[in-house]
Amino acid sequence: MKTLKSAQTCCASKYRHSNSASQRHNFAFNTPIPIQCSITRCTRVNCMPRDAVHQQWEDRALSKLDRRTLLSFASILLASQACIPEAKADPNKVFVAGATGETGRRIVMALRAKGYHVIAGCRDPQKALTLGFGLDKEVAIRQADVTKGPEVLAQAMEDAQAVICATGFSGVNVTKVRSVDEQGTKNLVDAAKAKGVSKFVLVSSLLTNAKAIGQEDNPNYKFLNLFGGVLDAKLAAEKYLRASGLNYTIVRPGGLAKEPPEEVGNLIVGKEDTLFGRDTDPGRRISRDTVAAVCVAALVQPKADNKVIEVVSSPSAPVLPEDQWFL
Repeated sequence: MKTLKSAQTCCASKYRHSNSASQRHNFAFNTPIPIQCSITRCTRVNCMPRDAVHQQWEDRALSKLDRRTLLSFASILLASQACIPEAKADPNKVFVAGATGETGRRIVMALRAKGYHVIAGCRDPQKALTLGFGLDKEVAIRQADVTKGPEVLAQAMEDAQAVICATGFSGVNVTKVRSVDEQGTKNLVDAAKAKGVSKFVLVSSLLTNAKAIGQEDNPNYKFLNLFGGVLDAKLAAEKYLRASGLNYTIVRPGGLAKEPPEEVGNLIVGKEDTLFGRDTDPGRRISRDTVAAVCVAALVQPKADNKVIEVVSSPSAPVLPEDQWFL
């Protein structure tokens, strides 16, 4: 099995990223919940604009999002390029599935801050451009819908040495959850095997294995699984990856927060099936920035190989050195 070499560490490894949230999420695990749309008063999950008024509102919001994300990405771009030698031979390249999502975009920036070259896989390349990915010549934007099959995904991966999967279903029709969170991830695993990648990192969720560990009555599990059985779908994807023969790391985060780590707290790492999102746990939420940092560290930390970890944060937790992130 090939070993992914560590990319050069850049002085811009700490960064902040702000974004515009278009929907509210469950306090525990970032699952979309029905909210009342400010335009149409619709209460459907992930209500999308359908008329001219809605479109104008969306365009204004996107314009604001563009300015903020472009500025954030540009600052990381300038710092990271300043730290990368012009003649660097055979640079590491990582394929990020779900690169335009809230967590995926942070993973892209975290990779660039560490000097990696990135293939940003996404359903909508235009969205990647609005996020500023096109400003960086070391970020290749590729259309990559995980529901389209492993052949399409393998082509999008090109010569990437590693894959980080940060996909997740979003939409109104929850009957299609498994097409993304289960079969979509399986397609990505099959593509990675075909390409012979050296590492596969999967962003999953706490409580995927709830039924097997006596947590089937956990209110967080019961609530989240109402949405198309999303946790069951993620568990099936985890099992498929673990049986694939690929060198993997599965990261199960708690409630995903858009705020930076300075506001959410320091990283807390638990072993597989030890954190449940309860009040008695050492933490329940975690910054998406922290999740991105953990995913990038998993590429080079030997202790991360073939391991499942669960991650949350707490303001009262001590700072955890990176070499202790993988138990």
